[in-house]
Amino acid sequence: MPKLAIPLASHFLTGSILTLALPLGVLVVVAVWYVLLLRRGAGER
Repeated sequence: MPKLAIPLASHFLTGSILTLALPLGVLVVVAVWYVLLLRRGAGER
């Protein structure tokens, strides 16, 4: 049974990291897109 604990812990850690990283990555992408959109559209106003 001790051999089973390490893969379970690594999968749990991977899931935890992905749960935090994916929403942060989406937020960063949206923020960069929004800033680029503002810079491109600033001259037209």
